[in-house]
Amino acid sequence: MRIFIFQFLLGLTLFLTACEEKHNQAGLDAFSNTQLEQWNKNLSEIIIKDIFSPPVASRIYAYANIAAYEALVPAYPDYQSLSGQLHKFAVVPQPEAAKEYYFPVASMKAFSTVCKKLTLVPENTEDFENAYLEQLKKIGIRQEVLENSLAYGEKVGQHVLAWAAQDNYLESRALTRHMLSETPESWQPTPPDYMPAVEPHWNTIRPFVMDSAAQCKPLPPTPFDSLPGSKFYQEAYEIYKYSKEQENDKVFIARFWDDNPNVSFTKGHVTFFKQKLTPGGHWLSIATTAIKDKKLNLMQAAETYVLVSTALADGFISCWDAKYKYTTIRPETYIEKYIDQDWDPIIQTPPFPEFPSGHSVISAAAATTLTHLFGDNYAFTDSTQLVLGLPVRKFKSFYEASNEAGLSRMYGGIHFQPANELGARQGREVGTLVTARLKTRRSNQIAKF
Repeated sequence: MRIFIFQFLLGLTLFLTACEEKHNQAGLDAFSNTQLEQWNKNLSEIIIKDIFSPPVASRIYAYANIAAYEALVPAYPDYQSLSGQLHKFAVVPQPEAAKEYYFPVASMKAFSTVCKKLTLVPENTEDFENAYLEQLKKIGIRQEVLENSLAYGEKVGQHVLAWAAQDNYLESRALTRHMLSETPESWQPTPPDYMPAVEPHWNTIRPFVMDSAAQCKPLPPTPFDSLPGSKFYQEAYEIYKYSKEQENDKVFIARFWDDNPNVSFTKGHVTFFKQKLTPGGHWLSIATTAIKDKKLNLMQAAETYVLVSTALADGFISCWDAKYKYTTIRPETYIEKYIDQDWDPIIQTPPFPEFPSGHSVISAAAATTLTHLFGDNYAFTDSTQLVLGLPVRKFKSFYEASNEAGLSRMYGGIHFQPANELGARQGREVGTLVTARLKTRRSNQIAKF
């Protein structure tokens, strides 16, 4: 009997020891350190499939990355929650002191929880999550720690979703379409699809950091004038001239920064669409490049994504507020009416008013945030568009890239130059506001890498 008891206790000890050994801390840390980049990449692929408009995509990126950041904060004493800093964002649930967690798992679960709710097909996120969990188990993680971490991540994700549900997004779905004006300076739907205006009520969405949608408003555009020789006519003719010259470098720049999420093509009687990354997704890809280049840890990556995605989201709210205040005519409409009726832009005109340039606003907002984190002269290579068969572009700084993104809209024939210049100023103001108000580090430490 004693021999039996001894053997039983020995077997139990060996079993518990084996279970303990399954927790491979070093392997888990190495695996987890780059996971947030992978989850953001997967979210971008889902956004492309779901064909979300650029403003809506920015909202999803922001909430998902805020959730990931908040679920990770308890593991990093030098960092602090954004509750009380983001508008109406209440105190985040805290982990239970008596339980053991692996917070990188909680972070990815929080990200996943938000994605499944805010995207159209939850299974796309679930498939990625299941593959992630299988990899965790292969590396070795104790079941209790895994379950605790997943439960905590779910709780944080649900907290963020409850906050997101109060941002007026759902209410804005029921508002009326944009009413077209007959005045000659006003925006009109453009070829080839003549789509209605996208997100005319986006300024009703609760900002993340800005006091209101109109806080960072731009200076007004050039007054409309159809007379040859007028300033407005000259701005239009400059675009017309670029398109006629078809300089290879300018055409390439226009296509590199196109980032139109749903371009239509017509062959004969058949129309089909090609989906691409949104402008916000492009800048998060640039953020990923910097994160990888600097070999940031998971918390630093979460910090980068949360600041950039918040700046992008507020940038779209600010930009769209101005777009539907001015409802400026697009170059395509103006040039065809007053300069050349057979003219077409190099890239497809998106379906919303011209001023200010969305690319200029959000690119400058993102560049301001990234410059704050990585420095003024941070050189990098942007390989975002390799998937489209376009070569990489090298930049000496984030601002150089954002300035080119703005110019690309004029080269492509879809924006007048003031929309780019004044939009960039607007975006810098948004980015500066975000970096000044959001404090990720305790004791007023400045977030820099």
